[in-house]
Amino acid sequence: MPSTLRSNETRRLRNARVLLTAGLVLLVTGCIGGAWRRTVEEDSPAAYYRYLREHADSKYAAEARERLEYHKLLANPSLSGFEAYRKRHPGSALLPKLKPSLEKPAFEFARAQGSSMAYREFLTEFPDGPLAPRAIGNATYLEARGFDGDPVRLADFALIHPDSDFAIEAKRTAETVVARRSAGSNRLGLRFEIDAATPEARRVQQKLDERIHELAMRAGITLVPVAETSAATAPAVVLEVAHREDAVKQVATTGTLARPGVLGVTHVVLRDRASGNTIVERSFEIRVVDKSHVPGTSVLFSAAAPRYWEEFFVPFARWNNDQTVRPAIDLARPVVDLASAGDRTVVLYEDGDFDLLDLADPGKPVTLARYDRGENFKKWTGVRVVGQRVAIFGEEGLELVRLDGGRPVRERFWARGEIGRILGIAAVGRELVVVGAKGMQVIDLEQGTIRRAMRRVIQGIGAAGSALVFADGESVYVSNLELLVDERVIAQLKLGRTFGPNHVRVIDRTAVVTGPGGALVIDVSVAERPRVVGKLFAREIGEVFDAAKIDGRIYLVGQRGLQVLTRRLDGVEETVDVGARVRVSSMGRHLVTADGRGLQVVDASPWSNRAMPASPAP
Repeated sequence: MPSTLRSNETRRLRNARVLLTAGLVLLVTGCIGGAWRRTVEEDSPAAYYRYLREHADSKYAAEARERLEYHKLLANPSLSGFEAYRKRHPGSALLPKLKPSLEKPAFEFARAQGSSMAYREFLTEFPDGPLAPRAIGNATYLEARGFDGDPVRLADFALIHPDSDFAIEAKRTAETVVARRSAGSNRLGLRFEIDAATPEARRVQQKLDERIHELAMRAGITLVPVAETSAATAPAVVLEVAHREDAVKQVATTGTLARPGVLGVTHVVLRDRASGNTIVERSFEIRVVDKSHVPGTSVLFSAAAPRYWEEFFVPFARWNNDQTVRPAIDLARPVVDLASAGDRTVVLYEDGDFDLLDLADPGKPVTLARYDRGENFKKWTGVRVVGQRVAIFGEEGLELVRLDGGRPVRERFWARGEIGRILGIAAVGRELVVVGAKGMQVIDLEQGTIRRAMRRVIQGIGAAGSALVFADGESVYVSNLELLVDERVIAQLKLGRTFGPNHVRVIDRTAVVTGPGGALVIDVSVAERPRVVGKLFAREIGEVFDAAKIDGRIYLVGQRGLQVLTRRLDGVEETVDVGARVRVSSMGRHLVTADGRGLQVVDASPWSNRAMPASPAP
């Protein structure tokens, strides 16, 4: 075959192959394009998964992966996921479609931060979303610092911002303060009901009357016998005192055998006269065995009576203060301590776990975060909020937990072998002062270094600026870290082992030291000249375990429940019926009290110096 013919044949074959290849490419491309159109029309995670499995190398694969990520994020929206998506696909046309689904998690993130700035940042991203009015109200409330508990401004706020998380409680506070102002009085009605069968009934009533009047005088309350007043002039609150004595047979109680004798029971009730509702009630018992009882005499004058009179008290209230108590929050776990900041409270359990609760509306607590140590060591006893960290401590040592975007992250742990058993901590600048079995130690929070400041075993500590107030079970000391380098103190108050000071709370330059013997109040506003401004003994206030201060008023918790001290700090002005409590923390205008299984919030606004009652307390 001539060369010219061979060249023409070669060109025809080559052109045929090119045309065939092009046709095949068009055919495949058309198939892929059709598959992609069908996938986009279905627009589901399953469709994109299927497409990537069958066409992993196609030009649409990158977009398929982008759309698959979009659907995953849409199904489980989160701010961190959104930021990761935006970083990987900065020019994605799907970004605007994601934003509405992120409004709720973004709001919850702002709520976990708990600052007005966080809510304002939320509003820049979602200015017109359905949660915007709620965020505006929350930011307004926080920027106004809760309106300092002013009932008038709180009422206005509740009207203007009904969507805010703080609105319902603001309205409650305004109503409660008005109730206190209208009904509060220093006059209480007094009514006795002594069982006719009680031996020496007249003498019993006289003795009870004397003791009750003595307690009322300390509280600044005037008692008015109900029988001597007309209905029009009778006090709004009546104190009812009932007493009876009965012979009891031999019974077995709590594993012990109680012998026959006489049981005396005194029941004290504070009642709202208008509604008939009980405000506070307590019962006191005294039991005298037969051989120690003189027939025809009351057990209140027996050899066993001193213990009864030591425990007897009257839970005074000038009005129906039960209105300040919010529903109990049952956490169903042993609560050992709590610490509050803003509108949230950290609740520590004995195994070292803790919950961060939002209590803007105490009637509807919200768990913002939960920390699980994963180790069942039931030896943790204390918690404090240190800036953006939560510090927990106890027999196991000390642990710092950082709240990273509302999520608790363990930051540092000092085991017992390194730092000893910790009984108390206090923050001073960037340092953390810890006390316990190894004395007083100072931790540099930035460097993590530890130095010893004192070898004496210290049981409780608090800080007011640079001033440290600490107790060792016998004395209370005031000093600072500079002086402690030379083992010097500013002041030492020796109270003795009977008083046994072992717990310290410092609030607003006031230190309240408690122990088995009572409570001591120290003004440390001038650290160089600490001044004792109140001292109360357990025989007057019962056994107390903790204290708090809000707007100039001091509150104690213990076996008698929550007690409001007089402004002179010389006695108890009122008792709030929350039952025995072991810990209390101040949260804005509220008190958060804890017992073994849960919390109870009390609105302290009616007793604040701002909300003076109609009849001034002494």
